[in-house]
This record gives sequence, C-alpha cells and structure tokens, in this order.
Amino acid sequence: MNTSFFVYLGFSKAPMITLHAFSQRIALDNCSRAYLWAQLLTMLIYTGYFMAYTLPLLTSEQTNLHLLFLVKYSIEAACFVLLSNLLLRPLLKADNVRAHKRWLLFTLLLVLAALLQTLVSYGLSSLEALKHTDMSTVTVLTDEQNSPLQMNFSFSFMMIALMSSFSVMYLVWGAGYIAWQSRQTRKALQQQMQQAQLQQLTNQLSPHFLFNAFNSIRALIFEDQHKAADTVTRLSELFRFHLQAHLQPESTLAQEWQLTEQYLAIEQVRLEQRLQFSCTIAEELWQCKLPTLSLLTLVENAIKHGIAPNVAPGTLSISATVSDKGWQLNVSNTTLSATQQAGTGTGITNLRQRLQLMYADNARLQLQHHNNQFSASVEFNHV
Repeated sequence: MNTSFFVYLGFSKAPMITLHAFSQRIALDNCSRAYLWAQLLTMLIYTGYFMAYTLPLLTSEQTNLHLLFLVKYSIEAACFVLLSNLLLRPLLKADNVRAHKRWLLFTLLLVLAALLQTLVSYGLSSLEALKHTDMSTVTVLTDEQNSPLQMNFSFSFMMIALMSSFSVMYLVWGAGYIAWQSRQTRKALQQQMQQAQLQQLTNQLSPHFLFNAFNSIRALIFEDQHKAADTVTRLSELFRFHLQAHLQPESTLAQEWQLTEQYLAIEQVRLEQRLQFSCTIAEELWQCKLPTLSLLTLVENAIKHGIAPNVAPGTLSISATVSDKGWQLNVSNTTLSATQQAGTGTGITNLRQRLQLMYADNARLQLQHHNNQFSASVEFNHV
C-alpha cells in the first residue's frame, strides 16, 4: 500500500513516521512469540482487573450481566493493546529523539491514549447490546436492609475517573515495555559479543594451524619434492574446507572429521610410520554439533606435542561414544614425557573458552596424562 500520509509529532527535527513504518514495526514485534504472549497476558490482566471490581456490584442471579461485562472488558482490552502499540510503542522504540522531547511526547500520547480509551469505554456502554453495562447508574444491594441503593454518578465524574484509571494503566504498560525492551537489547548485545568473541577465537586458530602446516611442508622439500608438491595440494584442499568451516561457530562431527582427515593425510606424509592412527565414531553421533575446529585442535595438539617429537612410532586414537548424559569425544596419543615439547597451550585454552561460551556447564574438557598415554576428552551433556 503506497501512502504519503505522515504523522508529525509536533517538534522541529522530530522524526516523521509513515504508516508503512508503523506497520513494519508492528510486524517486527509480532514475529516475536514472547511479545505476542506478553500482549495476551496484558489483555487478561486488563479484563481481570475490571471484572474484579465489577463482580461485587452484581448478584449471582445476574448471569447475563456478568457475560455482558466480560464482553465489554474484553473489547476494551483489545483496544488498550492496540492503542498502546500504535501510539506509545513507536515512540518508546525510537532512538533518534532527545530525552526531554521523548518524555514530553510520551506524556501527551499517554493522555491521548487514555482519552481514546475512555471514549471507547463510554461508546461501548452506549450500544444497545451493552447498555446495561453503563456504570454511571449502578444498583447495589445493601447487606443491612437487603434493599437496593441507587448510586448516580455524573458524566464528568465518570470521565475523570476513567481517564485517571486508564492513564495509570498506560503508564504501567509503558514502564513494562521499557523494561522488556531493555532486557531484549541487553540479550541481543550479549549474543553479539559472544558471537564476536567466538569468531575471534575461531580465527585465532587459522594462523596457528597454518604455521604448523608450512613447517611440515618445509621439512618435506629437502626430502622428497614430489611428496612436498602432493602435500601442498592436500593443504589447499584442507584450507578449502577450513575456510568454509570457520565461518560458523558450530560444525557437525562429520564435518570435523572430514577436515581432520585431510590434516592427518598431510602429517602422515611427513611422519610416515611414526604416526599410526585409528578412528572409531558411533554411527548416531555423526550429526552431533561441537565447536568448529575442535577435533582438529585436539589432533594437532596430540601430534605436535606427543608424537612428532619422538623417534619411536606413536599411536593416535580418536573415538566418539554415547554416554549416559550425552556423548563424549576422546583423542589420545602415546608420548614420552622426557621428549615432549612444551607448548603455549593456545589451542587447548582456546577450546576451553569456546566450550564455556557456547555450552556453559553442559560441556567440559578434561586432560589426563598417565604413564606414556595422554588423553583429551570433551564431554557433552545433551547439547
């Protein structure tokens, strides 16, 4: 719908909001399930609040009147939510209005919303079907004499009372919306910071791995140029997977193994018989998620610090098994403590931080060094 209608808020340099912008904002919030539930809860509270003070004025025999009041208050509740979203919410969401103008505009719009809500309430009572819900004339049964007491309220008194009541309700709605919006903003900011930190940690592994891979190729150049050329081809293939994988914080176990298998092929050329490895992964775990480059980090750490420094052949074992609480990934390698290289711990520290950021207490990394066997295990508790 193309429209040139603008709503001017009455101040110089104040934002001019088109009807299309209003509809976009409404659609944006309506996409949120939590926001929809909050509006439904608002309607229920509104209806329950007015029914609570109306019921004592009615007798148990006035069943039809109970129903009429319920219908009237339900319609008013829907109008209350609609006016709140059309008048108050766009201003509360605007971030280009100065504070003093924002609150002055909010006050004016609050009064306008309360006035419109009062007119809606009065208009509903004027309808033929709901004329018995007119509160300007109320009949109350007294307990002492068991006789009706007629209570007459002037039109101006009822208007002032309704205006005051609706103003307070709109003010409470505005405060609640500001609190909800602040919570959503903080949550979104925390998610953005977490994603940025995860991306930084994942990218940190790229130069770390690249340095080790080129060292392997450098050693092969003087031994066998054909193997070195083949290794460069494998390395390019490896980085093709790597560049695709590191763009996302999580990968499946199948994707991690595909990447790690290329790395093991490169290291197998360099270490030859000194590297013997096996892989056992349960069939149902291939699609399980874990931090990107997790398996490669553990395997690279095992080869660099456990197998490569030793002259004797070493064994690398990779396994993924189902556990009572979830599943477990284990990478173990043989090592000789006397010749083991001292590392910076960058890869392991990096992996610990990512596990904490992504899964909190639902995943943990454990390291064990017993005799000539080093083991790194990551336990995932149904994440």
